[in-house]
Amino acid sequence: MKKLDFKPLKLLIYLILFQITIYFFTKLIQGTPHIIGSTLDNKLPFINIFIIPYVLWYLMIFIVPYIIYKKDKNKFTEYFICYFITIIIANFTYLIYPSVIIRPNIENTSLLNIITNLVYSVDTPALNCFPSIHCAVSMMFILYTSTTKNIDLKYKISIFIISILIMLSTLLIKQHVILDLISGDILALIVFLIIRNNKKVTNKFKKLLRI
Repeated sequence: MKKLDFKPLKLLIYLILFQITIYFFTKLIQGTPHIIGSTLDNKLPFINIFIIPYVLWYLMIFIVPYIIYKKDKNKFTEYFICYFITIIIANFTYLIYPSVIIRPNIENTSLLNIITNLVYSVDTPALNCFPSIHCAVSMMFILYTSTTKNIDLKYKISIFIISILIMLSTLLIKQHVILDLISGDILALIVFLIIRNNKKVTNKFKKLLRI
């Protein structure tokens, strides 16, 4: 049995704590949010089983980069930088264009509904939706696993499918709207392309992170 490497896990915890902190302060100082959504969003059904991939994201933010770290530390460093920059840009967007969505009232008639309402209660009101961090990071899962050579194909396919399901889940449990999904994916893709193969920046971060 391979020994668990705590180095990347510690770095990921620091990254998530940074995300939580900046998100908290953004909420404190932002202005009146704009209600976003479209007719198409209203037509999308609420499907409670999609709460499963939505919640699975909270495990994937540790599992996927850990896999990348074990296969290619340069790719892990790029992932770390991409995540860091994406969070900063997203929260800056929340400041200049705060957003909110109107969620449906879900009765606790099943375990999946109860879990959904629990997620709702943690994130009430549904502020700072545009762009979606859930979708941006899920896109990063796809981008970085697909470009890391040493990851087995079965893992790449599994991560791709789960990531797509997570993106769909943001719409089908009514946590986000289509604009949030698209903007999150585009943001992640742009940052990915900017820092991709930038050895100078990657090496500086590797030294900083002591990888």
